[in-house]
Amino acid sequence: MIDGESRLGRGLRTALTVLALLLLGLGVFSRAGMTRGLAGGWARRLSGREQKRILRVWDWWSPSTNEKYAAYFRETEAEFERLHPDVDVVYQFVPFGQYEQKMATGLVGKEPPDLFQSSVYWAEGFYDRGMLRPFNDFLERDRADREGRRQAGLPIDPGEVVDEEAFLESAWRHNTKLDGTVFGIPQILDSNCLIWNLDILEKAAGEDEEIRAMFVIGDDGQPDYARLRFEAVRDWAQFRRIVKKLSVHGPDGSLRRDAHGEPVQAGFGIHAHGSGAGPFMPWCAANGANFQDAAGTQATFANDSGEEALQFVLDLYWKDKVSPPFRRQMTDYEVFQQRRIACMVGGTWSGKYIVRNTEGWEHFSKTPFPPGPHGDQHTTQTWGNMLVMSRRCKDPDLAWEYIKFICSLEGARRLLRTIEQNSPRRDAYEGEAWSNMVLKHPYLENVPAICASGIKLRHTQINAVDHAVKPVFESILLRYPEIERGVGPYPSVRAGLQAAADGADRVYDRYNAQVAYWRQNGLVAR
Repeated sequence: MIDGESRLGRGLRTALTVLALLLLGLGVFSRAGMTRGLAGGWARRLSGREQKRILRVWDWWSPSTNEKYAAYFRETEAEFERLHPDVDVVYQFVPFGQYEQKMATGLVGKEPPDLFQSSVYWAEGFYDRGMLRPFNDFLERDRADREGRRQAGLPIDPGEVVDEEAFLESAWRHNTKLDGTVFGIPQILDSNCLIWNLDILEKAAGEDEEIRAMFVIGDDGQPDYARLRFEAVRDWAQFRRIVKKLSVHGPDGSLRRDAHGEPVQAGFGIHAHGSGAGPFMPWCAANGANFQDAAGTQATFANDSGEEALQFVLDLYWKDKVSPPFRRQMTDYEVFQQRRIACMVGGTWSGKYIVRNTEGWEHFSKTPFPPGPHGDQHTTQTWGNMLVMSRRCKDPDLAWEYIKFICSLEGARRLLRTIEQNSPRRDAYEGEAWSNMVLKHPYLENVPAICASGIKLRHTQINAVDHAVKPVFESILLRYPEIERGVGPYPSVRAGLQAAADGADRVYDRYNAQVAYWRQNGLVAR
């Protein structure tokens, strides 16, 4: 009898231990990715707590890749759930390279995301395929609410407005259709830009007045070697002259190499392998041209402006010899971070990664692209990635509250504070938050003006277009001497550009025919 009771007691203790471990495991799983909603729900049921409203958010900013992302999502989740105690925000992080495929699958699966950050690479395509919920009704409702408050004499906080008026003009482009449909709210703002090694420039400025004039002049009348002027380079002729000065050439006119065979110092980095139209597009923008028309029906770069832009890049590499040799295994970013390049094409977002990869080096600055012969201003390409809502979102009102929370002025300050990301909002550059960040990181100073100056990035079927044009641009860059001799893959640079444009047009034709079919057959809600 005693042995039986002992066995019973041991069995009860074992069962309780298993139950405790199960609850502990569920508690752990409830904070992890996609399993969190399911495990969290069971944990709450078993613990007697009421089930919360689940808001599923997908992103590619994985905390596992950057500790700053971890801080951002930790702070965002805690604050939003504090404001909405009945809500449980569930994040899933998907690598950028897999994002479009995973999202297309997830949006038709059993537990689609309610909302997600979307790159301009996919946003319009997701909308055209009927996967996104438009925001026009939410925006109209908020406008009516603000008007009612005005008429009642009640205060309105402009920092909470997420309508077009709150954003830079260059930010409110990729989230709208030509008919006025709004399918995303800008979350971040990025641009291509020129990034300059200030160590190299400062050394050259000691003996060269033209390079010294690139720097901001301080109150003492002396160059501020931590900052470049927005219009540091006047035009293409001056850019070409400066990067030649900043290149260390040998007696034969090629870049001088060190004992390991590496260029001692190059003026400008150009990367051909895998970059496709990348080295060409911002120069094309600076020469008064764009990659495609506004409707996404035709490529527009195979013209005089586009040819001049591509020829400019080719001359920098093949004639001026200001760039390290083309190599698959070494990008211009890597060589720049080794401090062997005076200037490269990067992005307004690049600074924090350069600092991280160089363990703290910050002596660099950013400028737009100087105008070419057909250009009339310093410019670049600007785009704003956005938050979008799934058409299958289970709680659209809650998802809209989250979008406003992220895209508000306070949301912009949170992004700046945690991951040093600039904002598409106009008011984000007013006040101490931005000015203090610039004091801390002077390389950010020109970022707002660079972003505001840019033209719209290409936006229709970008991945498919890249696949079509990449081989053409790579062939032109890599085999230009053969083209010049008349024995290359294309009879001329202009003919190569036309071949690339024809490839892009085939993608546009196919895509727009498909969209028309979807709409005619009611497969896409309008």
